[in-house]
Amino acid sequence: MKQFNSFHARLVLLFGSLFLAVSIGLTAYLDRLASVTLAKAAGDALYSTGNSAAMLISRTLAEREREIRLLSKSHLLKSGDLQGAEVQQLLDNIRQSYPFYAWIGLAAPDGTVLQATDGLLLNQNVAQRPWFSGGLQRSFVGDVHEAVLLARLLPLQSSNEPLRFVDFAAPVHGTDNSIRGVVATHVHWSWVHDVLSSVLTADAANSGVELLILGSAGHWLHPYEYIGQLAVPADLPPAGQVALIDWADKQYLTSRIRISTRFGDDLGWQLILRQPAALALAPVAKLNRQLLWYGAITLVLAMVLAYRLASHFSRPVEQLASLAAKVAQGSENVVFNVSSKLTEIRYLSSALSSMMVKMAAKRQALLQANITLEQQVATRTADLERANARLQELSRKDALTGICNRRAADERLQAEFVTAKRRSLRYAVLLIDIDHFKHINDQFGHETGDQVIQQVAKLLQQAIRESDFVARYGGEEFIVILPATEQSGAVTMANKLCRQIAQQQFNTVGQVTISIGVASSATDDTDADAAVRKADVAMYEAKRAGRNRVMPQE
Repeated sequence: MKQFNSFHARLVLLFGSLFLAVSIGLTAYLDRLASVTLAKAAGDALYSTGNSAAMLISRTLAEREREIRLLSKSHLLKSGDLQGAEVQQLLDNIRQSYPFYAWIGLAAPDGTVLQATDGLLLNQNVAQRPWFSGGLQRSFVGDVHEAVLLARLLPLQSSNEPLRFVDFAAPVHGTDNSIRGVVATHVHWSWVHDVLSSVLTADAANSGVELLILGSAGHWLHPYEYIGQLAVPADLPPAGQVALIDWADKQYLTSRIRISTRFGDDLGWQLILRQPAALALAPVAKLNRQLLWYGAITLVLAMVLAYRLASHFSRPVEQLASLAAKVAQGSENVVFNVSSKLTEIRYLSSALSSMMVKMAAKRQALLQANITLEQQVATRTADLERANARLQELSRKDALTGICNRRAADERLQAEFVTAKRRSLRYAVLLIDIDHFKHINDQFGHETGDQVIQQVAKLLQQAIRESDFVARYGGEEFIVILPATEQSGAVTMANKLCRQIAQQQFNTVGQVTISIGVASSATDDTDADAAVRKADVAMYEAKRAGRNRVMPQE
């Protein structure tokens, strides 16, 4: 432990701590800066991928909507024979232009299908279908839904995913602006797979990036296997932002992008991108490990350097400390001659040598001064103790009567209260008041009143027992405390005091009487003043009963 507290050890610790703090601080700063940069880069890359996918989905929707809308405005549909071969050829050509068109048809205003690719749903009534009712009013784009009428007519898919479509429809107006029918198409939902696959690079896929589409009702639209199986997190980040989110199984870097539409209908689709945090932040973890190794190597080098520096600075100080230890052991012939290039060490060595010379000269003078000082301290301590004792006594004496004051009475009451509680003994309190004392002051003057108080105090002190206690309680009031005294004994003592005062002749005034309230302590008293309060009530009862009497507590 002594070696640890040495100057050398302290210097090593100081330099080591300094280098450690700098290394840790620099490493932490670089780690945070690089981590934030890499994490932002991962988030930006994820958002960029999602933004490209969202824009491509939006553009594809807009292209299909525009294509059907332009088809509805073609001259052949506006004025030609809707059931003619030319219309059929037009629909077939458009279907072949886009591989995800599952069906294109033309329905009359009453909902009867007049023309259809592959003859599917021909002459059937589709008036109840949402795309027809919407297409009668305006250009219509419907939300993704499973096939109803076409499910049995179209060939089965190789996957377990059911047929799902997005509907596009538009009204066909004649040259006189009357409704001639509704042209519509069902687009295979697999077009979304094609769009997302084209956006998701191989590197992104290998890094665990997933593209999910959330519908307006808050359920998954893509991929199909997540529908009803993967819970939608309640704390998805706001649109356009990236955050770390806890999903059902683990934490993912997650982004949300709204898929806007360029036409009147807002489908409410949202593109959700997620990537496992472990994969998304893998470069950050790798950087952390590299910085950890860098920090460890730097720390080792720093500690070696700290040890060398500490040794260089501490060696002359340790020599001085060794010489100082000899002085502490009593040696008076120590020469502080330490070789060092440091100016401070040379100055300290010279100062210590000069100090040794002066110390011997002052030692004798100091011994004599100590003897004189000890004598003065002893004398003044004795004087102070006597003064404190006198002050202590005066603080408990009444200046007018010379008997104890209220402070001393309170202390005695507390002591009796504690004793009574511990030994199950009772004590009594007499509260005494000089009758008509205001009249005495008013008629004979305050000086005579003071003489009456002094004489009453003297008579009370002479009349009580040695074990009893009397004090001036305030003004013309006195208190008598009777230890280990029952109520009956206290009343007897009070009557004795009342008679003696009444029989005494007072200078100038003549006869003076007193009223006394008597109370005893009780086992259920909560404080030392309980008996005093009861005696005070009894004393005022004695006053009201005519004065010059004793009144026990009720």
